Amino acid sequence: MKKLLLAFLGCVCILSGCQEAPDQVKKNMNSYGESKQIDLEGVDYCSPQELKNVDIEDITYKPDNLALPSKIDFSDVEDVGVVYFKAKEKFTDNRDEFADLIGKGAVDWERSETVGGGWNFYDKDSDGWIQDNGRFGFWLGRYSQYVRSDNYLKITNRVYLGREDCPDLVCNLDGTSVSLKDVIAGTDRWVNEFKYLKGDLTYKARTVYVRTDDQGNDYVGLFYQPMYKGVGLSYLTYPMDNNISGGGVVIVAMTSGVDLDVEKPDTVSDCVTQLNVDVESEDMADKVIDFNSALKLVEEKMSGFNRLNVVEVRIEYVLRPLYDPEKESVEDEGIIMEARPVYSFLIPNGYQEDDFSYSFSDEENGLVYINVDMIDGTVTDDFAANSFHGN
Repeated sequence: MKKLLLAFLGCVCILSGCQEAPDQVKKNMNSYGESKQIDLEGVDYCSPQELKNVDIEDITYKPDNLALPSKIDFSDVEDVGVVYFKAKEKFTDNRDEFADLIGKGAVDWERSETVGGGWNFYDKDSDGWIQDNGRFGFWLGRYSQYVRSDNYLKITNRVYLGREDCPDLVCNLDGTSVSLKDVIAGTDRWVNEFKYLKGDLTYKARTVYVRTDDQGNDYVGLFYQPMYKGVGLSYLTYPMDNNISGGGVVIVAMTSGVDLDVEKPDTVSDCVTQLNVDVESEDMADKVIDFNSALKLVEEKMSGFNRLNVVEVRIEYVLRPLYDPEKESVEDEGIIMEARPVYSFLIPNGYQEDDFSYSFSDEENGLVYINVDMIDGTVTDDFAANSFHGN
């Protein structure tokens, strides 16, 4: 299934190469490097540093149609602005070192035929890939064998970190009892120390799945969100333009994240990345729209809805690739992405999560969002794309 997903993403990028660039994409490409603060009537502003002090108890604006979570935490935020990220280049030059680092030693690499270039290796027990643009993946353990055989393991525990505390759960990892908290601490270290993830970003665990086989072995799957200066790169975005004629696709927002599995103590058996970027330039803001004003903007835009149940509010960057789809693919190395900061209001969409889900994060299916651009106040959502009509 993972290979099928990668093939699908490749097809999306192929399709994107033969469409006329949307006007907004052209506008963004022409204005690359410019990000001016504007003042909106009736909107208040704060410094990025003041965001750390936002507390649900101190919010003065009480929206009628939004049920907010009991906790809002922006304390990780260090700075906010418009950032330009750049995909890695020539990332496969050291592919033999990559194979050695994941414990494979010498492998027989095959040149990939997918958009974006790269190399693959396969054997009876494992496989992996690495792309010129910095993305990579590998599957080395027993868990990947279950996926290959379509003998999917049922999810026995699901934890959404950030919305809830990590439970006092003990996992059986290949005969060794390890607390889930210790598993996460170990993967935190691995993700932030793994050489091929090194760069301008850090990573934060967002979603945890525990699966159990019929021998009682547990397999812990974790989804990590890339972070820049305490602000996450969004993965809950609708990536395709809805208004492209001719049946093709243009990518207007990039998804990001690292998905990994643990089946033995202190060992990562499988890992897949969606994006691997460095900072090209940034224009940090002196002031951003404050949270009370963001609530007003959401309520005004969503006035036709009944009360919406917001389970989490995050500050995130939405990444828009600045590329010409007639000549380029978003999978190309060195593609520039404009990242704009948003308040992201996350709302359950009523989707019944699959106990056998293998997406990077089934939050992609279980949530819809309302985003408020922290610089210009634009409000967007993915309700129509997900056929969401309210809680």
